[in-house]
Amino acid sequence: MSDSEDGMSSEDEKFRFKPTFDLCELPAEVIKRVKALKNLQFANIKHEEEYYHEVHKLDLKYKKLYDENNEKRKQIYLGNYEPTEKECEWKDEGDDIVGEIKKLEIKDKKEGAIKGIPSFWLTVFQNANETLLNGMFEKIDEPIFKHLEDVTISLPEKNTGFIINFHFSPNEFFTNTVLTKEYEMKSDIDPEDPLDFDGPEVSQSKGCKIDWKAGKNTTVKVIKQKVKQKGKGKGGQKFVTKQEKRESFFNFFTPPKIPEDPKTEVSEETQGFITEDIHVGLCIQEKLVPRAVLYFTGEAVEDESEFGDLSDDEEEDDETEEDD
Repeated sequence: MSDSEDGMSSEDEKFRFKPTFDLCELPAEVIKRVKALKNLQFANIKHEEEYYHEVHKLDLKYKKLYDENNEKRKQIYLGNYEPTEKECEWKDEGDDIVGEIKKLEIKDKKEGAIKGIPSFWLTVFQNANETLLNGMFEKIDEPIFKHLEDVTISLPEKNTGFIINFHFSPNEFFTNTVLTKEYEMKSDIDPEDPLDFDGPEVSQSKGCKIDWKAGKNTTVKVIKQKVKQKGKGKGGQKFVTKQEKRESFFNFFTPPKIPEDPKTEVSEETQGFITEDIHVGLCIQEKLVPRAVLYFTGEAVEDESEFGDLSDDEEEDDETEEDD
């Protein structure tokens, strides 16, 4: 116990923080004033609810503009549109534009023209794997992502959630052309607990059925085991096969179910899966799709790493000060 605690007077003791508080301990007139404050709090919460509704209207307005640019982005990396010299003018730090052009001209003569930007989304997901996807993207997923042509976001007119759409070209893994992941959100005040409102929050997520082609499902591992035979029969060795879950990004499309009743108890493991699923979905919507080119180049990853290092340094400084 510190010296300050030893010397604490009974008067000081009354004003120490109380983790729980019983309103019944207060005089009646004070309780009435506290209730007045709660009414003011509820008025602010209603303003906050309206604020988020207005923000969603802005999201819808600007989404149309983003979608136009993202469609052009798609046409460029797929090789369907060749940007003009003017559109290609962008100087990065340390660029030697003349030298790079000469290198490209020599390379083009040797290898022939390259269409678009090969493996654009594959590279995006590889680079964002640790910072945004919690390491969900596996080596076994890479051949499939070579067929990923676009990732788009759908927003409803009301702020009830969003849908992530993964667009694939025909491939040898599944017959779907689009895989979807839908996140439902609660954006209105709960009448049973109005003061608990803290903005829109994800209430449920839904995946889609993937129509895997035979033997191509990356989410399961087929194991063949020998069967122990009784007796000395003349039959050949027998085997049985069983399936085990395998780590793959495509487990993203079979998310854990979030209980409808928030008071329902779930295991720590299940809660971890739910938290990760929501985190990854929001990261794809808010960061990966809007800033795809910066994850392709790795610049977005470097920015996040630098920010993380700064936080670590601050934590170390805090610990040092506490030690002092």
